[in-house]
Amino acid sequence: MITIYFRHIRSEKLSQLTSPKAGSWLNVVNPSNTELDELAEHYHLDRSLLQDGLDPNESPRVEIEDGATYIYTRFCYSDDGRILTAPLLIVYGEQQLLTVAGRKFQRLANLMDGRTPVVTTQKTKLLLQILSEVRQSYATQLNVISKTILTIRSGLKKEQIDNQDFVTFIDIEDTLNDFLSGLVPTSSILRSLMSGRYFKLYEEDEDLIEDLSLGITELIELTKSRLTTIVNIREAYSTIMANNLNKIFKRLTSITIMMTVPMIISSIYGMNVVLPFMHSPWAFAEVMSLTAVAMLVTYTIFRRNRWF
Repeated sequence: MITIYFRHIRSEKLSQLTSPKAGSWLNVVNPSNTELDELAEHYHLDRSLLQDGLDPNESPRVEIEDGATYIYTRFCYSDDGRILTAPLLIVYGEQQLLTVAGRKFQRLANLMDGRTPVVTTQKTKLLLQILSEVRQSYATQLNVISKTILTIRSGLKKEQIDNQDFVTFIDIEDTLNDFLSGLVPTSSILRSLMSGRYFKLYEEDEDLIEDLSLGITELIELTKSRLTTIVNIREAYSTIMANNLNKIFKRLTSITIMMTVPMIISSIYGMNVVLPFMHSPWAFAEVMSLTAVAMLVTYTIFRRNRWF
């Protein structure tokens, strides 16, 4: 689906057009092959580079082809409780700016509905506003993950740990690593844009890029910090689980040893030889008392040495 937006600096608000014109913004979501062909032909764009923008595994980078700058990045979104990233291609053309994505980037609605004022004829500023929404998508989801990590850490002292806890840790680690794979290259892209090699920058644009780069750098450091925290928590949980398992084995071993005592005594009194108490009418009670005393002594030794 292709939606065309336009706003001049003297226009009151962003308007939606039925056909493109110079200075417009084309938002392309999950385009068909026919639409990609039309975009490539009408705007003289590289068809294969447009197709790369729909690849779910595409990494952030910058390409220049026939006067157009192709900026690949990744935005963050939540889907049915899962936090994922998806590619977003921004094409800085001679007359238009295009955004191409395989799925809808919800935060662009802030630009489309006027919550964040945009002027489509100011392509560089619009580009930076889109990248700012990308940064904010990570910031929002990272805040959710941070709260989850704090909740997990608050329950670290609990004794019962199940496999679902470790599945949660692994999912969070994968998500944070996915964040880094999107944020780190995007930070490099911003540094490349600062050089002015791809398009002309004004002083205001340079300030915006510096602020955006600083914000993404902070997100990278925060992501690394949260990743370290969740790894430490997972290792702590592993240590707790191993310790609990050792306690169980130690207790079972102690019980086994204590149960061996009556087995030994009963085996001895099962032999057809002369034994103490064999002629006593209280032989059974005496043997059982001897067994109880032996077990009590064994239990006392185990408790004193904290083996049980």
